[in-house]
Amino acid sequence: MTTLLFLKIFIVCLLGAMSPGPSMVVVINNAIFKNRFNGILTALGHGFGIGVYALFAVLGIGLIIETNIFIFNGIQSLSIFFLFYLGIQSIKNNSKLDFKTNEITSGIKSFLQGLTISILNPKIFIWFVAIYSQFMSGDNNLSLNISLVLIACIVDTLWYIILVNLVTSKKVFEFAKNKSNLMQKIIGYLFVLISIGLAVNMYTW
Repeated sequence: MTTLLFLKIFIVCLLGAMSPGPSMVVVINNAIFKNRFNGILTALGHGFGIGVYALFAVLGIGLIIETNIFIFNGIQSLSIFFLFYLGIQSIKNNSKLDFKTNEITSGIKSFLQGLTISILNPKIFIWFVAIYSQFMSGDNNLSLNISLVLIACIVDTLWYIILVNLVTSKKVFEFAKNKSNLMQKIIGYLFVLISIGLAVNMYTW
């Protein structure tokens, strides 16, 4: 894997992890209303769920490449449109994340909460199919495909662990809460720019 390819995968996985949504709410709630340790367990559970979806996406896309390249090319085109759509939706969204107390549980239950919130969100699987179709080809070796799964898992876990450590500071939590809408818009614009770049690269290649 080249450094440039790694950076591309890293950036899109990080943007996906940073996008505000239900996962962020669960992780932050557990960190704030339980403790930092439970927040980290939730982050680990979420990262594991992300890894499962990334694995399914890589296996599914690999199978499509082997069976029908025309379907794969269609998925690539749809994925670019999907990424553009996600960006527009994020830009237009004016709602704020709702952080509130929840049932106080701890330990393994916090891990399972993180795992569940990722596994039960089918948008995450669609996201990976859309994004990873840009990095898959018939020339991919096993180590590259394994790297695609591990990068997604590790980046997501590390992002949420960093977030847990940040939001346990009250000032940072208030900032994240009040600026979540701005974060959505910034990430939305980045999604739009990435989708345009992918489209230009695909149709001028």
